[in-house]
Amino acid sequence: MKQLTLSAPAKVNLFLRVLGRRPDGYHDLATLMQPLDLADTLTARLGSPGLSLTCDRSELAGPDNLVLAAARAYYAALGREPAASFELTKRIPVAAGLGGGSSDAAAALMALNALHDGALEPRRMVELAAGLGADVPFFLAGCTAWCTGIGERVEPWPDFPLLDMVLVNPRFALSTAHVYQQFDFYWTNPHQPIRIKRPSRNATSLAQLLVNDLEKVSLEEHPTLGQIKQTLRKTGARGCLMSGSGPTVFGVFADAAQAEQAARNLRAQGRWWVRSCRGVRA
Repeated sequence: MKQLTLSAPAKVNLFLRVLGRRPDGYHDLATLMQPLDLADTLTARLGSPGLSLTCDRSELAGPDNLVLAAARAYYAALGREPAASFELTKRIPVAAGLGGGSSDAAAALMALNALHDGALEPRRMVELAAGLGADVPFFLAGCTAWCTGIGERVEPWPDFPLLDMVLVNPRFALSTAHVYQQFDFYWTNPHQPIRIKRPSRNATSLAQLLVNDLEKVSLEEHPTLGQIKQTLRKTGARGCLMSGSGPTVFGVFADAAQAEQAARNLRAQGRWWVRSCRGVRA
């Protein structure tokens, strides 16, 4: 039986501006994302007809899981009946702004295409990824990238520095759809397009880079997130930001030793899920 195991990394949004709302309800974005060494693990196996998924968190193994959605899309594009099973180990918090579900979907696409000897060309894979979610094309790239459109236009930035970070999750989930709906409510002119150029690494300080338009919504509804940002600053973070639609907040530290020490101090408080991590390249 042919099988393949892949890591499905988390990500953080180092920069996220919402440029406008599209007629289809999606939003045009400009975002800089970096994958992390925090990752789920996905094993794909070719086998008997049908699709199945097992997960160490059984409540996530239902038919709506993006791994199965990715597999259905892949086999439809291939023109074959599905015949694969998946085993997923979750380490990335769910609905946390870290892209765990999207990363799992990208891993499923990549694993299936490898097991089928690269039957689908890269452009078709990107099309499938974009149909599954805004972050999925980014995870196919496997490196820090500047993403525009709804996220499907990915410009790899492989020489961007890998950052040492501490992730803090307040142990509750946020709905991406709800956050965007509230953002539209606060935004006085959601149909006015904004144009933003990719920031220059040499000309942009960390403080200028760490921008997230969606913070306004999530921090107003959940003051705990503001407390987390203040705590990260007190532990030595050079900058901190909510990732994606939240609620995970990350702090950037000078090096791995400082990040791990800050993570230990925060874990000792026993209030939140805390993890030190580092950016990665494929």
